[in-house]
Amino acid sequence: MFVLIAYYLPMRQEEITNLTWEEIDFKHGFIRLGGNRTKNKTVRSIPMHPKVIDYFQSLPRPLKGGFVFSKRCFNRRAYDKAVEMSSLGDFTFHDLRHCAINNLRLAGNDHFAIKKISGHKTDSAFQRYNLVTEEEMKGMKWLKEKEVNSGTMDTYMDTKA
Repeated sequence: MFVLIAYYLPMRQEEITNLTWEEIDFKHGFIRLGGNRTKNKTVRSIPMHPKVIDYFQSLPRPLKGGFVFSKRCFNRRAYDKAVEMSSLGDFTFHDLRHCAINNLRLAGNDHFAIKKISGHKTDSAFQRYNLVTEEEMKGMKWLKEKEVNSGTMDTYMDTKA
């Protein structure tokens, strides 16, 4: 349960384990964390992936709200066993946050939007989560040059009229 959320949404472990029903906005598809719930003490709105919405909607909800997960402690032993069985090596729960951020980037989302929903205040902190591979660089897009017949270059430095 925690792993699914962490894989799709750039949330910290504590933000997930202490999630309340009041923070889930099904109508607009967001998780809304107050400043008292985030590491940087700033309010954050996190759009929910459709699989996360489906998961939350499948859970029983108490009439008076409260915590989403009755057990709000992360079962590290079960997680470590699952990582070992899947031969992922040294793969921590926090690595799922890296996956979520990188997957959002690979899907073509604007880096400013990803930075906002992940709660990163600085570019240097955000950049540590983005791993660009050579395979991605092979697909680099280039600006198409205009075909010019006049013999002059089309740049801001061209002084000939």
